Amino acid sequence: MSPPRATLVVSGQVVVAARADRLLLAEAIGIAGGRVVSAGERRDVVDGAAPGARVVDAGAAAVIPGIHDFHLHLVGMARARRDVTLDDATDMATIVARVAAADGRLPAGAWLTGGRWEQDVMAGDLSALRAALGERPALLTAHDGHTAWASPAALAAAALDVSSSIAGGRLERDANGQLTGVVRERAMLPLLAAAERLEGAGLGDALAETVEELLGWGITGATDAGDYDAERGIGTFARLGESFSRLWEARAVLDGRLRVTVDLPAAAIAAAEEMGLTTGASLAGTATLRAGWAKVYTDGTLGSRTAALFSPSTCRDGGDDDLGILRTPADELDAILAAARRAGIGIAAHAIGDRAAAAALDAVQRAVPRTAGQSPDRLEHAQLVRPADRARFAALDVTASVQPVHLVSDRDTADACWEGRLAHAYAYRSLAAAGARLVFGTDAPIERPDPWRNLHAAVRRNAPGDGRPPWRADEALELPAALAAATLGPAIAIGRSDEGHLAVGAR
Repeated sequence: MSPPRATLVVSGQVVVAARADRLLLAEAIGIAGGRVVSAGERRDVVDGAAPGARVVDAGAAAVIPGIHDFHLHLVGMARARRDVTLDDATDMATIVARVAAADGRLPAGAWLTGGRWEQDVMAGDLSALRAALGERPALLTAHDGHTAWASPAALAAAALDVSSSIAGGRLERDANGQLTGVVRERAMLPLLAAAERLEGAGLGDALAETVEELLGWGITGATDAGDYDAERGIGTFARLGESFSRLWEARAVLDGRLRVTVDLPAAAIAAAEEMGLTTGASLAGTATLRAGWAKVYTDGTLGSRTAALFSPSTCRDGGDDDLGILRTPADELDAILAAARRAGIGIAAHAIGDRAAAAALDAVQRAVPRTAGQSPDRLEHAQLVRPADRARFAALDVTASVQPVHLVSDRDTADACWEGRLAHAYAYRSLAAAGARLVFGTDAPIERPDPWRNLHAAVRRNAPGDGRPPWRADEALELPAALAAATLGPAIAIGRSDEGHLAVGAR
């Protein structure tokens, strides 16, 4: 049986595949039935196409495989479109003004949500913010998503007071021992459980807008990074957490338009096993939705000063608290890995600090080996990794899931807080040289889902228009390696040989 003839021909500078050391190029590709059926010189591809085939000539422009954002939060992105936004606020007066304006648009008793504020702005006296909200329950998250500020009414709704203490988290107190409303890491969970959120048809509409935005960036695949816990789920997949279950409920918006892999909380591994879900498995009745990895948090973030470190942060007083928060102890990590191996589910371990990265890699090393065909585990962010741990990514077949755009946002904070170890920070070139499989994400909505800004950060080590010299230019990636991490790398990580490239047979 002869192969199908192309009904669509695309010509230009076609990147058939991006590999770590080079780009494989062609003049044109032919497509039929959703797959590449021919690639090579333009004349040959056009001559071999079906009569009346559509021909799109990109001229001098590059034609690349669809980008896969390997770490974002779709439900969070959708809700952020409706929330109050504080990421560009440079002082407390601006924050108070925006929050007061948003408060005036809400009915009595409704929650005010949003945020993405910067740590150095939401500092000092917060009395004006409390006064602006009065009895309104409000939850405003920080830029990194690992710290939030809660109004007095929100703290009361979550049953948090001066006597509260939460393992793996922190409730900040003032000089008099009273809660300031700032909560970090696991201390956010009661508030997240209590807060009202956009849902139903409103969430579906916002998700549809989010998909349009991603497609506009050239993103055809997305891995949703999942939730802190398995609470607030709905419907068929209620036990797998809110993100998984709500994305399933919105499948009509997603399926066939975006390849979506959805992670689940580590606490939901047993439930996923009962449902027969494994990492990479397609969700029944859908063409482009599939189950992802089990998310576990080993620490916090650089911005919240909760990344787990081997030596104290240099931007605080150097006390024991400045070693960050190791959110998941070793015995709990071991139990999660054991359950994941039995279920055929890979883990995605959030690790920002060097102590967290080592702890996650240690746990993978202690675990029983994966079975044949099981997707590799992932280490999310890998922002500070000791040289001794770099080679362990390849040795343990752990994917380094990184977000280069963070280095643009974090460079000043890293300079201040990680003095003496900056050679180990955002060390993408060194990780790749040690054999690590790099894949890129943006962590949207924490950052914009702009893959080009991400690639620019990886290759140029700064932001477009930033007049400063590249930050740690010795860790810059060459363009082929960066493009591979945005296209082919994610496909390899999830075991999809027909994605991430434009060779014959590719989707």
